[in-house]
Amino acid sequence: MPPTIAALAADPSPLTRTVTARGIPFLVRALLPEDRAALTGFLTGLSATSRRYWHGDTDPADAAADWIDAIGRYDKLRLVAHCPDQLTETTAHPPDRPADLAGVIDLSFCLPDGYEITRYAGYGITLDPARTVRFGPCVADRWQGHGLAAALLPAAYAAARLLGCDRAVLFGGVQATNHRARRFYQRHGFTEAGTFTDEHGDGVDMLLDLP
Repeated sequence: MPPTIAALAADPSPLTRTVTARGIPFLVRALLPEDRAALTGFLTGLSATSRRYWHGDTDPADAAADWIDAIGRYDKLRLVAHCPDQLTETTAHPPDRPADLAGVIDLSFCLPDGYEITRYAGYGITLDPARTVRFGPCVADRWQGHGLAAALLPAAYAAARLLGCDRAVLFGGVQATNHRARRFYQRHGFTEAGTFTDEHGDGVDMLLDLP
């Protein structure tokens, strides 16, 4: 049986790994309660463009508080990557010295009606809720273009596999105008399943059968 999200919150060690981007090591691990300040800083530091494509207009402190509160609950699993200049032997930092975050991976193991599962059905694609993860990565602006986004993919896939999933869909799709992201996902095996329009504008749904 796959572990539960609650079990991984109690013992997140199976999620921890080191990845390398352009020869620089990054520690990838589960989001922890003591990361609240670092997560707030990460979200605050996103450029307007990055925020529009990933985070939206939610207040960073409120979003960070909600994400911390969701650890081990609901359907959420979030991974974070440490900046290399603060990489240590431990997987956590004390609250008064939070690690800067280079990236965040948002994984959701629920497919509510009216969103991806409904849109994909309209494309003739049936998503199995027990085997599909909604996937949304974001890299801090200072680390974009360094290969970190690609380096984080195996960590995300391993976490999804650990919880019994073998297919990933982009969480909320990707905005049709975000050509850079669309090319990135295509280079890494994602296929475009169909297009849609919602309150954020025109979007493209993309999926990947996990390697």
